[in-house]
Amino acid sequence: IVFGRHKAVVSTQSTGMKVNGELLVEDIRRALASDSTFFFTELLENCNVLLNTEYEPYLKLLSIFAAGTYKNFAENVGSLPELSEVELTKLRILTILRMSSSERVLKYSDMLAETGLSSSRDLEGIIIHSIQHNVLDCKIDEANEQVFVNQISGYNVTAEQQDFLLESLEKWSESCRTITESLQNDVNSATCKLKANAKEAAEFQKAVEAAKASVKKEKPHREASSAKSRKRLA
Repeated sequence: IVFGRHKAVVSTQSTGMKVNGELLVEDIRRALASDSTFFFTELLENCNVLLNTEYEPYLKLLSIFAAGTYKNFAENVGSLPELSEVELTKLRILTILRMSSSERVLKYSDMLAETGLSSSRDLEGIIIHSIQHNVLDCKIDEANEQVFVNQISGYNVTAEQQDFLLESLEKWSESCRTITESLQNDVNSATCKLKANAKEAAEFQKAVEAAKASVKKEKPHREASSAKSRKRLA
């Protein structure tokens, strides 16, 4: 289950025929720093014009936010623009969200390795920040150093993640179909039992009415026979 989030906004000046690299870079930096922007597809498409220009490092940086992790940034930090603390925090949040797409129980050790953080306190600070900004809904188990994920914010996914999500949805759909069939079978069985009980009740009632009619019909004869017996005795 995911929360809805905003997509990156593209400046109208940067979508015209003449490409303004500086405006696109401003769009990129604004999107990377925004607490409410987690979809970068449209911006990424518009920024492809930065390829083979002096602004290409910003395009690569945007690509990491759109489909990568903190590790991807750390491995290429020498050739990428410097990130602010706000942007680093957001990239770490995105990293945790992408980990959550395949695992619902995240260990501190794994998250520390993927986010480049060195202490559990710093990691918990990132998680709490995510919760406060409605990006992540989870339960923190400090004693066992793990997090139980309930819901995550919507964000860009890679082709591999799309395959995983599609497979998960197909499994969920199959599970729903199986449950629906089972419930329908239960309903059909209950309906048959109700009909059978109703039929038995109707037949029993019919038998009762027939018995009553028979008793009512035989009553005068029994009374007459009883009267004759009394006369003979007299």
